[in-house]
Amino acid sequence: MSGRSRLMSWDAALLTGILLFVFLQVPAQYNLIIGLVTALILSNCLRNHITAYKLNGKIY
Repeated sequence: MSGRSRLMSWDAALLTGILLFVFLQVPAQYNLIIGLVTALILSNCLRNHITAYKLNGKIY
């Protein structure tokens, strides 16, 4: 998997997590788990984007 497609797949996972958190009606403990996992995905996305920017000078 190339670096660009890996970045885009993490972005898609982040978007999916945000949509699940906002629109899925689940009990509070599941909402907490979805929120924590989404926050972890967000931090990973930021780290990946910063690394890609340092290497290439551009994100995409």
